[in-house]
Amino acid sequence: MAGYSVDSEYKPLQAVVLCKPPVFIQRICDPRSVLHSRAINYTTAVAEYTKMVEMYHAQKIKTFYLRVRAGKNGYRYPVFNLMFTRDLFFMTPRGAVVCRMRCDVRRHEPAYAERFLRKSGIRVRGVISAPGTFEGADAVWITKTLVAVGVGNRTNEEGFKQLKEELARDAITCCAVPAPRGSIHLLGSVQLVDSSMALVRSGSTGPEIKSLLKHNRFRIVTIPENTEVKKNHAMNFVVLGPGRIVMPDNCPKTRKIYERAGITVAGEISVTQLINGGGGLACASGILSRG
Repeated sequence: MAGYSVDSEYKPLQAVVLCKPPVFIQRICDPRSVLHSRAINYTTAVAEYTKMVEMYHAQKIKTFYLRVRAGKNGYRYPVFNLMFTRDLFFMTPRGAVVCRMRCDVRRHEPAYAERFLRKSGIRVRGVISAPGTFEGADAVWITKTLVAVGVGNRTNEEGFKQLKEELARDAITCCAVPAPRGSIHLLGSVQLVDSSMALVRSGSTGPEIKSLLKHNRFRIVTIPENTEVKKNHAMNFVVLGPGRIVMPDNCPKTRKIYERAGITVAGEISVTQLINGGGGLACASGILSRG
């Protein structure tokens, strides 16, 4: 586990885990039945995934791969959303907490993540168990000793309790805040880009998380609920380091807001098929190490 540690949302990104969209996603008859917004074009999805891999390599970020292989009798569990690796575990200073998904269609995904982590020599410090549910993108590091957790949508009270008890072993406090409106996970409405700046969506961020940010001396930059945010997932970006991000393309108005706030946009990535799947760039980037 040496070298794999996370205690912030903005320290220099060192390692991520990605998952190539599995081939069976092109055979889905009813996208919404597997939580996708619309049909995914597999060829385009793979091309966009390849560009994402190239971007991380260009940024000198160590890249791991979560792979899905078919057995001789085919896929035992078709995991239609496994490419959204950020949801599957939550990395801490002393290993990963493996999640438990709220929706049945995603229930088998964390087992793939746990197997990958153990095979890669990355410590698994805990696994959320029933009846708890907790998804990694619902947890946001506010400080190195404080984690905000969105509760009420994909993460329930029991899942929060289990995470809170696990992190308390390291004197890390977990603070529950209501799940955001109009966003699946807390990360979809709040992004911390350095030690003093937080971006929040105007239409989905509740007063509780804003109060928590202000109490911890963050300057809040409000991002309007425009088409770029709602349709192009402009807030679904990855922080490469303090004040440096890579974001979805086709979001020129939001990019200008970021740049006026002093943020450097180090790159833009086309993520049309991740969006079709109901996620985005941040969802598809499992954070393994920052430091």
